[in-house]
Amino acid sequence: MKENKLTPGSNMLWESSRMMLPEHKERINDYQQELNRKSKPELAEEEVNVISEQLSDSMLSKSEITVELFRAIGQNEFKIGTVNKFDTQLRRIKLEREDDYEWIKFNDIVGVS
Repeated sequence: MKENKLTPGSNMLWESSRMMLPEHKERINDYQQELNRKSKPELAEEEVNVISEQLSDSMLSKSEITVELFRAIGQNEFKIGTVNKFDTQLRRIKLEREDDYEWIKFNDIVGVS
């Protein structure tokens, strides 16, 4: 039996089985992302009311606020702007910045300051 210098005691017939198929690598990466995924915190009714009040105040007074958005992978995202419009049917707000705007789903908001 011929020994391999990398793995003493093994034969060369099985050495090529160390290769990883792209599908396997992709699945391992997907699994790692699932492990790193975090769940959205459940906001108490009082917290939701406070957030709604702050969003309304921003719209009425045209004051700038910082909205914290939940992201399942990585850090939460922060957006700065002024609330311009509420879309109650689609449950989202229009956050206006200097020269553009963005629609933000109310369910993604976890904090406002």
